[in-house]
Amino acid sequence: MDGKNTKGASRAGLFKKLLITFLIIDAVAVAFVFALFHLIPGSLYERLLAGELLQRAGLRYERASFSTAFPMAFRFEGLKLYDRAGGELIAVDSLKAGLSPFGHPGGLKISIEGLASGGQVTGVGRVGFFGSSLEMEARGVGFNAIRALERAGVKLDGTFDAMLVSKTDEGCPKGSLKVQSVEIKSGEFAFRGLPLPIDDIDEAGLSAEFMDCRVRLDGLWIDGRDLSARIKGDLKMASPIEASAVDMVLELMPNEGLREKEFLLNLIQQYRKSTNYYSIQLKGTLGRIEAVN
Repeated sequence: MDGKNTKGASRAGLFKKLLITFLIIDAVAVAFVFALFHLIPGSLYERLLAGELLQRAGLRYERASFSTAFPMAFRFEGLKLYDRAGGELIAVDSLKAGLSPFGHPGGLKISIEGLASGGQVTGVGRVGFFGSSLEMEARGVGFNAIRALERAGVKLDGTFDAMLVSKTDEGCPKGSLKVQSVEIKSGEFAFRGLPLPIDDIDEAGLSAEFMDCRVRLDGLWIDGRDLSARIKGDLKMASPIEASAVDMVLELMPNEGLREKEFLLNLIQQYRKSTNYYSIQLKGTLGRIEAVN
């Protein structure tokens, strides 16, 4: 009996030593990876990660500063994204992306956190042998962070929440984007250089799905005392992004405030479909959208 106990104790001791050895090896491996990460110049990471990836997407960027952070992370300050033609798309005050090679089997996990126009942005990305995915959430971000809205003729003074879900197995990503206003003070919608004020806005939002290299815009809407406006249709993605083909419809429904300004409505009279409904077909590319009668 004593012999069996001795053998059992010996095996337990061996197992404990092996476990300790494996833990030490893992700790050394992790320390080596962290040390190697910070030995590589930050400029190389920026050129490979930001420059290469964005260039493939037909985008370019500017930043106030770029640096690495502990344990394995990158930090951008004053980040701005532009299309290839130089049109500003998004502005972010700060953005940190943390890498974890141990957080996703067969790939890499990326934790994202940032600040944009007074709000917070968080997310998780996963990149592996069998595809990639991205989930992003925005809380209380100012609409002025999305500079592309102003280029499209939409100005909104307020904040929004948003949720982006994307997955890529091969080819173009599939997913959805939903944006919902939290607070809006005022706004303006411009069509062919004509500013249409939108006071006392009740809500604004966006709902879109993307698949087969297309974005299906279920609706980009603004509802206010003066005007209700909605855009819906398809966007066929291309590189550069401003070359993406547009096939959409803009619907305008003047409310009490705008109906009193007949001189403004006369300028869009050709698109009138009924007493209080205007429909405008939008064609062309994202860089050059034209109204079609």
